Amino acid sequence: MKSSSEFFPVTLLKADVIGDLTDDVYLIKHGRDKDPSVQIALSHIGIYGQSNKDKQPVVLVHGSFTNRGFWLSSQGIGFARYLVEAGFDVWLMEMRGHGLSPRNLRYKDNCLEHYASSDVPAVNEFVIEKTGLKPIWLGHSLGGVLISTAISAGTLPEDQVAGIALLGAQVVRRHWYLQIPFVTSIGQLWFSFRPEMDGRKLKIGPENEPAGIAKEYLRWLGLLGRWRFRNSKVSLLTGWKGVNVPLFAMVGKEDKSDPAKYCHKFYELYGSDNKQFKLLSKDEGYCRDFGHVDMIVSKDAAKEVWPELTTWFAQIKPLAA
Repeated sequence: MKSSSEFFPVTLLKADVIGDLTDDVYLIKHGRDKDPSVQIALSHIGIYGQSNKDKQPVVLVHGSFTNRGFWLSSQGIGFARYLVEAGFDVWLMEMRGHGLSPRNLRYKDNCLEHYASSDVPAVNEFVIEKTGLKPIWLGHSLGGVLISTAISAGTLPEDQVAGIALLGAQVVRRHWYLQIPFVTSIGQLWFSFRPEMDGRKLKIGPENEPAGIAKEYLRWLGLLGRWRFRNSKVSLLTGWKGVNVPLFAMVGKEDKSDPAKYCHKFYELYGSDNKQFKLLSKDEGYCRDFGHVDMIVSKDAAKEVWPELTTWFAQIKPLAA
């Protein structure tokens, strides 16, 4: 079977129709990781019978313990549909071992450094190859941290991105208990014997997360920890302060996972002046104080949050890559 890309092997996993939506799922086997078995599922959503030509591409990245269903239900309902109907070219990336992305051989060692170094740039290149345009990247929670990590490290080149949007995402909160000596070392040892975290047992979400994600967070946010790649002395925070891509950040006032004050602090550290921050609260005119998930997945979000995101996307003129 001929690859769908000139850069690396890409196969069309399936081509479905959900009501009036088209759902083409690609498997990208970029071969850029130490584990050659890595394949990333990338879904392309459109309206049946309509062309996506010259429409602004938007790549959506889910958070931890979930998958593409966060953006689009099996019935074709969700923010992804809203974006498609608003005239955008929508792509859904699923992290390794999530949703339609198969588990790789070294699944337990997966971490954001690996995703940011090889998966994100491969997806960006493929979307550009298919559309000819620089995509906007939108991430919720861990997905937002992934995007921030990739653009700060330069693996997601800012000259090949039209803009980034973060929903309830930050990497500056340091829990007090992680500042106790040896706690992070004990945590690292604990996760060495537990290859993954079960989202259903933890009542967090439908997917599992590899131990490598937890160990990475302990390394980043523990005592004397730094946001940087494992073998690099370069601070990703320094890179974050130097990025000059349009940024739109949102957080719910009742977000317990990534509290508003930390999301705002992370936003303030961003280097570009072309940025905007929204606190989703009653005080700011919204119908409720939104939380971590219902800021996107709720009827109130559909009425108040989705239009604001779409309006910001529409302000970005499609740019040829």
